[in-house]
Amino acid sequence: MIFTVGVETPNNEDTAYGMIVPALYELKWGGISAADEIGELHAMVSESIQLSLQTMAQEDFDITSILDKGYHHYQSDPEYAHVDSWLLVDIDITPYLKAKHKIEINVPDYLLQRIDRRINAMSIYKSRDDFFAIAAHRELYAHSDQ
Repeated sequence: MIFTVGVETPNNEDTAYGMIVPALYELKWGGISAADEIGELHAMVSESIQLSLQTMAQEDFDITSILDKGYHHYQSDPEYAHVDSWLLVDIDITPYLKAKHKIEINVPDYLLQRIDRRINAMSIYKSRDDFFAIAAHRELYAHSDQ
């Protein structure tokens, strides 16, 4: 899932970069992080998001109901006026999802070969199951406004 992250640049060298993940913050599930160096932004906010997702899953929160409204929305929200730049962070939410169901599908050979090449080329996918779950989630998320 793509999370929009607001970054507040420090005013001096004694202050850390502040980060906020509005999709989690607005649900009261954390969404705040900090990093001392610009190179630490991704790692620190990723860890913060994953810890929030872990807690949410333990509390039986439906992870699939999280809706990130995108930086255009958050950028115009006075709540985030302190943010001076925005990042997009992709986090694999599948480890935090509940029950999984085994399904059987038929896929044309040429398509399966392309999928297998993509899985081997990109470390984001661990298996065919993972590929299909991520692809389905992205398709449904992309058209969630319909």
